[in-house]
Amino acid sequence: MAETYPPGAPPQPPVPPSMQPPGTVPPPPGGAPPPPQLQPLPWEQPGYPALEGLYETAKLVFTSPSQAFARMSLTGSLGKPILYAIIFGWLGIVANQIYSIALRGAMTGFLSGLPGYNPRLMAGLPIFMSVGLMVVAPLFVLIGVFVWSAILHLFLMLVGGARTGFASTVRVVCYVGTIQVLQIVPFCGGLIAFIWALVLYIIGLAIVHRTTQGKAALAVLLPIVVCCVCVAIVGLAFGAAIWAAVGHLGHFGR
Repeated sequence: MAETYPPGAPPQPPVPPSMQPPGTVPPPPGGAPPPPQLQPLPWEQPGYPALEGLYETAKLVFTSPSQAFARMSLTGSLGKPILYAIIFGWLGIVANQIYSIALRGAMTGFLSGLPGYNPRLMAGLPIFMSVGLMVVAPLFVLIGVFVWSAILHLFLMLVGGARTGFASTVRVVCYVGTIQVLQIVPFCGGLIAFIWALVLYIIGLAIVHRTTQGKAALAVLLPIVVCCVCVAIVGLAFGAAIWAAVGHLGHFGR
């Protein structure tokens, strides 16, 4: 029912949203319904079954990464995202080491005919090292998460795309860790995981930092380019040093 006013009285201004009764949601301009509230990631929802939440979150990251990062919480403790990264990172390292042990076992027969071959030393030591790596893998994953997050956030700041805090970058890195499960795929799993991780980093950083995918791509790719350039410079310097040493020895041999 429309409100009526006394003759000549001006209409009353609308009540601002801050003074409306609790539970009142003002309609958006144009009368369109308000956007639906996104639920948190299953892994982050209180009371959600742990294994089911792990699986559903991983499936969401693989099949709909934009929705996954939009549903990712940017507040609260980092405990659950870090635990998520450790679980998938550990699975990836374990799969990688199992394949490594199997490959070394297949090569044992080929190497056994070489002189000086000791089957105990050659087979036992690598297996011991692989098992040790599996045990300390969670620590390596934890260190890797924060180191790579710091690098990404630094380059994101350099390109002007860091609009939220460092914790947001850590969360993106943690959930991109889902791709480590691809290490289960023999031979090409690591390469697929690397390429897909780059895509997920760009999508995730752009969403959580409310920046463009171009700036996010620069923040992701520039560290890799810098690393490759540094490796190339070191390689060239090392090669030049060896060449100079060989030339120096040849000069004395004359």
